[in-house]
Parts: sequence; structure tokens; C-alpha cells
Amino acid sequence: MKLFASIGLLFLTTIQGGAQSPQPSSTPAAMRPSVVTASTPAVPVRSTPTPVQVPRQTPVSMPSQMQPTQASNLSYKGLSFSQIKNKIAEAKRAMQTRPLNIVMSEPLTTSAPVRIAYYDSRDKKIDYIVVSKEAFLTPSFPTAAVSSNGRGMTTTTIRANGVNTPIVVRDETGQTHLPLLVQYPVERSGRYMETAYYMSTHPGLVTPEVVSAGRFYVANTIEIARDQLKVSGYFIQPKIADMAERLATVEHVDHLRFRTEFHPNIYNDIFTLYALNEGQTYRYSVSSAGAGGMVQMIPWTYRMIRERYPRALLMPDFVEGMRHHVNASKAMLLYMQMTWNDLIASPAVSDARLTGIARDEHLMAAGYNSNPAKLPGYITRGGANWASLIPRETKIYLQIWDSLERAVALPPRKL
Repeated sequence: MKLFASIGLLFLTTIQGGAQSPQPSSTPAAMRPSVVTASTPAVPVRSTPTPVQVPRQTPVSMPSQMQPTQASNLSYKGLSFSQIKNKIAEAKRAMQTRPLNIVMSEPLTTSAPVRIAYYDSRDKKIDYIVVSKEAFLTPSFPTAAVSSNGRGMTTTTIRANGVNTPIVVRDETGQTHLPLLVQYPVERSGRYMETAYYMSTHPGLVTPEVVSAGRFYVANTIEIARDQLKVSGYFIQPKIADMAERLATVEHVDHLRFRTEFHPNIYNDIFTLYALNEGQTYRYSVSSAGAGGMVQMIPWTYRMIRERYPRALLMPDFVEGMRHHVNASKAMLLYMQMTWNDLIASPAVSDARLTGIARDEHLMAAGYNSNPAKLPGYITRGGANWASLIPRETKIYLQIWDSLERAVALPPRKL
């Protein structure tokens, strides 16, 4: 997503570093899905995404200062979450067993093909079109294609972002249809690596039920990781788990969208990705610093956490470890608990917490995004204005955190 630098400091052992920057540097609820919307309460999840654990549901209310200045992207009509998941599974089976033999209106001479499955609302069945990757990644430019059933269609990209690219599919009459699944050839340096089957935030898929399911998935994943760490002998405080649940969203907010769009729409999109892609979500998200996956941790930090907490049995391979959400969440929780223990051991940080100069959540978020070793110095020099001294990237990070808190209610864990 973005370049983050953050490696934790153990003040007692003089180790510097962060979740996302390679510099040198303890120890484990029910879920509560809800929908980010300005005026409509959450819809209960009908189909539970994996991993499974019993949830606790809490509706979200939108504070007055977050009333929309742009239209909400939530759709309240169409297929249910269960129906969407079933259609996606059906489309994936067909894509994996049938070759790319769908008619295109343009030759595949400049780019690899991208196949799109959509639900034809007129015929009530799944149909397919193929466009070039180049066209797929070109926003705001309609691309014509002929479906497998011979219908003239156009697809228009909303935002070009690899497998996360959302699109609008229309027929020759201008009627929109529901995009379901994209078959996307993943390439590195011009070489084919693998084929991704991915759902993005296509209009019509972002429903209250889907968003609620995405919130459930994130909270559930964090809780399963926390439970596994507890069994291994590492206790993660409830407040650390709460912060980790927030950061799993904050890490994936696009800064340009944050500056220009209605914030709840961004969070709805992120929860939709989690709901519909589950364990594959952000599989292909790697920053320029090598931070990857759901928790955006860099290789150096992951190796450090594996060595420091051997009983956690984190996966040896970094790439696969970041793609496995429970494993990645275990690494994130261990790192955050370690960083938190170090921060509160600092007299400057301790005094700032007691006097209200610094919130726990801001300290942890700033420490995860930047170098936590520098936070005591910022507080000593800046006092109540300590946040004015942190890196610009981290200032935006804290703004996103605050916006997410306003938009999405998160009752604190008790145990």
C-alpha cells in the first residue's frame, strides 16, 4: 500500500526498530460486526466467513460531525451476502475449468487478458467478458467487449489498483450488472507469476450485510490469533487486540482517497474486501519497503519477532507468513505488545499518559507506523504538541485512526 517505517524499541535492551522499517530494537472476546453508514443500522450476517468464532454484534452510529458530504456507497438492494458468496464460488469454478475463449472487441496484443464474471440481472445467471489488462487498468474509459452469451457489454474502471480494481459493467442499453469476480494475471517485471481470482469493491457488492461480515472477519482473525498466542504462553492485552483490529483497516486506507472522499465509503470498501476475499485479502499488497499483506510488516521485523517469540511457531517464510492472516496477526500482536511494554516503561510516555498529553491509541498507532524509539523524545520536546514533531506520514496515519474511530464503533474487549 504505502511505505511505512516502524521498528520497536526495547528500552531495557536498546533494540531499535518497527513493524515496517529495518532498524534494530511482551506477550494474549467476542466479535462485534457493524456497518459504516450515515443513517442505517447494521444488517446481521447470514453466512459466517472463516475463521469461525462466536461474534458479539454492535450497531454503528454515525456522529453528527461525520454526516456525509458525498453519497454513501452502500447498496441496499440486490443479492444477499450468502447469494453473492455462492455466485462468486460458481464463477470461480467455471473460470478455473474453462479456457479463455470469450470474444473480445480488441486484440490481445499489448497486454494479458483479464476475465470478468458478472451476474446478468436480466437473464439471472453468470456471464463473462474479457478485456486486456491495459484496458482494465485504465480508469474512466469504457471498454467494449462481447460476453460469452453474445451480449454487447462495456466495462469502466473506477480506480485502477491491480486486483483491487473496482469496475462498472453495463450492457448495450446502459443497464448495469453486478461484477462478481476478476481473473487477473499477476506479473512481476513482465513475467507471469500466478493467476489471481479476486473480488473488488464493485458497485452493488458493498452492502450493509457484506460490510458487517468483513468487520466480523477482521475481529475474528485477531481474536483467533490472540487465543493461539495465549495457548503458546504469550498474553496479549485486550486493548492491544482492539488497537490491532483498528490498524488492520488503517493500514489499507489510500491517502488520496482519504483526502478527497467520504471516509466511511473507504472503510466500507476495506471491510467488503475482507468479507468477499477472506484469507486472500491483500495477498498481493506489498509496499516499496517490502511490507506485505494484512498487517503490512517488513521482513526484518517479522524475523525479529520469530526469533524473540519462538513458542508462537510463526511460519518460517515471510511471504507466506504475511499472506496467512492468523499467522500475520500473531506477529502483529506480539510486536504491538512488545512495543507497548517498552513505551509505558518510559518516564516521558508514562507522564504523558497520566497528564492526558498523549492518548494510548495515538501512541501505539504512531509507534506502529514510525519509530517508537523516538516517541519519548517527541513528548519531551513537544509536550502537548508532541504529534507536531512526528513524520508527515504518521500525522496522516493518526488522522485516519481518528476518522475510523468516529465512523466505526468498536466496543472494547473486556478479557
